Amino acid sequence: MRNKVSRLVVAMLMAVGICGCQKAPESSADGDILHAKDSVEDEVAAIVGEPESATENDIQEINSIIGTGDHIIRIQAQMPDVPPDVYYMVLGENETLTKDVLTRFLGSETGNIKDLSEEAQKEIERSEEENEQGEERAVFSVFGNAPVYKLSDEQKTAGFSYGTGAYYQDELLYKKCASIYKSADETELEEADHENVYMEAEKILLAKLSPIGMTELDIYKITQYQCESVTFYEIEFTPSYKGMGMAHEFGSIASGEIFPSGTAWICEESIVTLSLNACLGKVEAQEKCKAVLSWSQIEKILETYLNSGKINGSNKAVLTEVEFLYYPIFKEDQNKLELVPVWHIYTPMSAWMEHEELAEAFVEHGSVWSICVNAVSGKIVRSE
Repeated sequence: MRNKVSRLVVAMLMAVGICGCQKAPESSADGDILHAKDSVEDEVAAIVGEPESATENDIQEINSIIGTGDHIIRIQAQMPDVPPDVYYMVLGENETLTKDVLTRFLGSETGNIKDLSEEAQKEIERSEEENEQGEERAVFSVFGNAPVYKLSDEQKTAGFSYGTGAYYQDELLYKKCASIYKSADETELEEADHENVYMEAEKILLAKLSPIGMTELDIYKITQYQCESVTFYEIEFTPSYKGMGMAHEFGSIASGEIFPSGTAWICEESIVTLSLNACLGKVEAQEKCKAVLSWSQIEKILETYLNSGKINGSNKAVLTEVEFLYYPIFKEDQNKLELVPVWHIYTPMSAWMEHEELAEAFVEHGSVWSICVNAVSGKIVRSE
């Protein structure tokens, strides 16, 4: 997207164990490496075992200062909704994404459909071969192993990739919108002020996505582009499961990581283009979590990590967003994506990189700007 800040690594990623919905054992796992529990883990375990406060459900605004002196974490955000039932899930490749389903997804009005799957597969193989031979080889992971399918009637094009992804494009509408993309006035629409736009965008997208089995999504950003008589909206979203979307705000994504995400352009006439990256995994297993950590417990856990030096804070920084989401953990050897419920506390990178004092606190002083805490075990899943 135009004018977006470049992605960069801000702090060292902190690897941790998987969320489970059962009591933690006496040893814990970071990746696949077992180690003895340290004193911080004991403190976190004690906080996890505390009873929930009776007034917890009354919190609407978060205004917290965690720590003391210069070494603090300041959080000013809206309290997110937490579903009454929270699950741990495992996603696998979706075998229902066949060519027949792709035909319905394409929605051709001419009926003159050409199968371009073989050409698309060869193009991917050529790209992979060129990448392997290049001096600066791109290293990335792919969720799923299914064949690539592509259909076109010259007016519309649609495809499936690896049994977990999809795309769609109306060629005429795309040409029209792309012609004003660089010159258009760009306005980010806040959901609080444009709730009707968000609701209508969700309705349009779900109607298009129903043939491929996607029934929930979580829209987190809509940008309007307008130039003379042309207006379209760029929609950014993630898949949603049982009312919970996925974490989406990161400084960098490394090999071995998969973060399902979707992007669409919508204009007055219809959907212009739609891209689903690893969004269509099939739920193969799910387990209801007996309890999730309350916000008051999360504050105590953050203080424990702050005091131990596992995360850093600064009195010049503030974290402005708190979300209750799924964090995807990719098990590449099993070709599975595990969804772990987390509390995600952060300040959007696009916001703090334009604020000199915040950028100094987050980058030069190493204060945490994004942290995902396992909502069951209290472990840090990711910290930047």
